[in-house]
Amino acid sequence: MTADSLDQARADDRALITAVMHRYCNMARENADFAGMSVIYTDDARITLPDGTEVGAVEMAEVVKGGGPTFIRHHATTLDIVFRGADAADVVTMYIAITDQAAPDHWGEWRDHFVKQADGRWLIDRRVICVDGAAPAGWCAAVYGS
Repeated sequence: MTADSLDQARADDRALITAVMHRYCNMARENADFAGMSVIYTDDARITLPDGTEVGAVEMAEVVKGGGPTFIRHHATTLDIVFRGADAADVVTMYIAITDQAAPDHWGEWRDHFVKQADGRWLIDRRVICVDGAAPAGWCAAVYGS
């Protein structure tokens, strides 16, 4: 972490990035409106799924591979934001996912690159979904292997 990442002058940017992450957690649930979720991504954002498949933001439905759980909640537990100049930031967010099949179902981190837009919004431009572990009988293990 760099000293300027904790600088008071970046408090507003830090709050805006954190708000995007919390919005994602709220939207990434069963029967998610993946097209609607695209508002937190840049137009040309790329997302790498746990199996290495890369998709665009509007193709995020690929994450469930046609078989989403009937209940899922994502809980962001820790965010580390490192600013890369005035309009870019790298963010690592640790998460735990709870499903109707296991609690916890899977856990890991999202590795995101954020870009500040001309209107002041921070959007995800690049995401890598990392799964550090999964319950053997859970949804993630069934879809992506354990």
